[in-house]
Amino acid sequence: MHYVSAEGLTKSYGIQPLFENISFNIEEGDKIALVARNGTGKSTLLKILAGQETPDEGKAWVNKDVDVILFEQEPVFIEDKSVLDNIFFHNHPVLNAIKEYEAISEEGNAEKLSAALMKMDDLGAWDFDAKVKQVLGKLNIRQLNQPVKTLSGGQRKRVALAKTLIDIGFEHKHVLLIMDEPTNHLDVEMVEWLEHYLDKENVTLLLVTHDRYFLDTVCKEIWELDGSTIQVYRGDYQNYLEKKAARLENDLASIDKAKNTYRRELEWMRKQPKARTTKSKSRQDNFYVV
Repeated sequence: MHYVSAEGLTKSYGIQPLFENISFNIEEGDKIALVARNGTGKSTLLKILAGQETPDEGKAWVNKDVDVILFEQEPVFIEDKSVLDNIFFHNHPVLNAIKEYEAISEEGNAEKLSAALMKMDDLGAWDFDAKVKQVLGKLNIRQLNQPVKTLSGGQRKRVALAKTLIDIGFEHKHVLLIMDEPTNHLDVEMVEWLEHYLDKENVTLLLVTHDRYFLDTVCKEIWELDGSTIQVYRGDYQNYLEKKAARLENDLASIDKAKNTYRRELEWMRKQPKARTTKSKSRQDNFYVV
């Protein structure tokens, strides 16, 4: 299934272009790592695909049946609301029932808890609640009624990650998950659990990460953003390094060959008289193409 098609995307800040005229497609089941030098537009490209920014030129089409979910480096919350309120922001009966049940469980009110249990039964919400508990537990999110504004940077990142994973688990639709540095502020055990979770959920994934081992475990191909091109490398990070080195070596050989041709033709141009034959005129024209 075709998820995303981007054509001629260009984005600049001031006079400095981040990327120019890039085109690509994302298909169902793709697991892609986007790599590039810092400051060359990786995060900006992710936001364009998520609809949070617009390109200067070009367009990105997202399949109408695909939901795009973005996990950002700097998550945005409703600061005065609790962790629970931010995670269960959707207005949906099942999510509302789980949210109510989790809140009452912390209160310890037996009568309210009984009513919440009945609502969970009626809506068949227990399977999803189990998944929610797993996500919260693995990311060490315990104080659900704590205001988000009191959280540390690491806690905020983990709450945002929990919300993202709960969202993709709840949608049960075609989802493109876009993640910008998801392993920051996670310990080794959390990272390993996240690797397994993303593999089990079988999501279509586009991510930016500096964690090479996470990249190797989760992604099937690497896209290198380089100005006006996206180079695609299948396989792991080591394969990417080897293939990139081979490509650069080939490019340098082509450049050296072009330089030698230029020097030879320049010397020929200098030696030519003003009157030229048709053959020499053709060679002169070709010189300016070199």
